[in-house]
Amino acid sequence: MAENRLLIPALGGIYRALAPVTELAIRLCAGLSLAAHGYPKLFGGTAGAAAFLEKAGFSPGYFWAILTGCTEFFGGLFLALGLLTRLVSVPVLVFLLTAIVFHSANGFYWNSLGFEYPLFWAIVVFHFLMRGGGAWSLDALIGREV
Repeated sequence: MAENRLLIPALGGIYRALAPVTELAIRLCAGLSLAAHGYPKLFGGTAGAAAFLEKAGFSPGYFWAILTGCTEFFGGLFLALGLLTRLVSVPVLVFLLTAIVFHSANGFYWNSLGFEYPLFWAIVVFHFLMRGGGAWSLDALIGREV
């Protein structure tokens, strides 16, 4: 596949040099955001999360609170580190696809609690499922990927 011709060819080196940095930044942002959402479900807010999930039809709520909390918190940390990136992307993606279905009753826009936000993050996580953790990941450092 031929490389696209740049309008300003001198920028090509900068683009190539920063590509791994941008992938790292996206992975860190996605992973740490997920971990931040999972943290309260596991460490202090489990009862509230369980009550919400139970009311939303996920029974037993306590089981789903722990499961989603673990998926978000540990999956997010592993994603941020780029450790077992493809493997942890699967349960995180299942979680996000479930959130898309759940929030679709509210339409698209997130400010109306629609599915926009989980859709965006699902696409980001799908990228890492397909491509792995990238050049600056623990997977790359170890030299192994799933």
